[in-house]
Amino acid sequence: MSIDETSADISRSCEREAELAGMTIAQIRAQVAEWKSGDLGWALLEKDCRVGVRRLVVERRRRDAREQAESQRCARLLHFERPLWAQGVRRVAGVDEAGRGCLAGPVVAAAVVLSPDCVIAKIDDSKKLSRTQREALYEEIAAKALAVGIGQVEAAEIDRLNILQASLKAMRLALENLQAPPDRVLIDGHLPARSPYPEQAIIDGDARSLSIAAASIVAKVHRDRLMCECDARYPEYGFAAHKGYGSAAHLAALNAHGPCPLHRRSFGPVAALVAEPRSELFLGFEEGIYDCANLAELERLGELVKEAAAELTADELAALRGAYREQRDRLGDIGRRGEAAAEAYLKERGYQIRARRYRAAGGEIDLVAEERDELVFVEVKSSQRTSRPEQRVNRAKRQRLTRAAEHYIQCCTSADVACRFDVLAVWLHAAGAAIEHWPDAFKLLD
Repeated sequence: MSIDETSADISRSCEREAELAGMTIAQIRAQVAEWKSGDLGWALLEKDCRVGVRRLVVERRRRDAREQAESQRCARLLHFERPLWAQGVRRVAGVDEAGRGCLAGPVVAAAVVLSPDCVIAKIDDSKKLSRTQREALYEEIAAKALAVGIGQVEAAEIDRLNILQASLKAMRLALENLQAPPDRVLIDGHLPARSPYPEQAIIDGDARSLSIAAASIVAKVHRDRLMCECDARYPEYGFAAHKGYGSAAHLAALNAHGPCPLHRRSFGPVAALVAEPRSELFLGFEEGIYDCANLAELERLGELVKEAAAELTADELAALRGAYREQRDRLGDIGRRGEAAAEAYLKERGYQIRARRYRAAGGEIDLVAEERDELVFVEVKSSQRTSRPEQRVNRAKRQRLTRAAEHYIQCCTSADVACRFDVLAVWLHAAGAAIEHWPDAFKLLD
């Protein structure tokens, strides 16, 4: 650049600086709304003696930083889709479900196919969004997606199949209900849906894949709207407010009115209301199984159960066999491996481990952790099967955990500490461990 050109640039800069100095803050605000981020005028405003003008620069920088962070986040959300699109795979369907942990209503799955050039700002895991944000994004996804499919499985079939199989069936139905079959399927979770299409299961997929995040929003909003419709049919339960989850208001209504046709009779407190009362013999054996401190004690108690089998109902025997298998896994290698994997998972997410296998008051807590000044009592359920280990946290188990937690709070910390109960389901396999985490799980599973 020549001396003349440099002098001309300096002259124009001085003229512009003088022009800005003569403008009011309101006038400058109106003008900068059209400026690009790289406009040299920003540098001139930084030197302005007026605080209000310099604040405009700060506001713009913050906005630019937010937009850049959002752009980078959206780019990360295409980590799974972009390579497939580059290979010529155009119809990539993301699949997720909503309502798996509810006490009432269907489990709903959605399948969403987005085009490579589709732009939907602010899309994210539905659990991280407000109701208003989800509703707005639902309409935008419906308008911009290449295809959207919905599948749902009702409460009676959930009880018949179990919630895992019902969720997978809802996913298959959602894929069937797409306007055209997908070329590839991305599924939230650790298990494939066993659809006829090539599938990839992605743990935490709703936070890692744009298509799955879109599906999580569609499934959540669709199910919420269904539960609001159900509220008109069964107003005494308040479905419009809690959507079938185990809130305190829902549990109170359930105890007052009993279950309605929408309730899942195999789930927690609903099952307790419809089940035959357990015998004292069963309750004693169940308590004894969970109190066993080693495998030798457990085997001896198992022999006593066999000897008393004639005095127990078939349902009670089945429940004791399940409790026996669970305690055997926990006391054996599976339990130790699962707890080690759960501890590593929590530490990676910033949890501080305060105690392991805390035994007191007739109960045992696998891990006591701390997160952001909140005490977290963690129940770890490990399995090598494809069952849902977290469903083994039944009412009796929750009562024992509560007693042990109260003892820990009384003896090891201040009484007014904030606390919650989390459940971690750990599936162990040759390649490592897959983990699902339910924070504040008793509200979900109670």
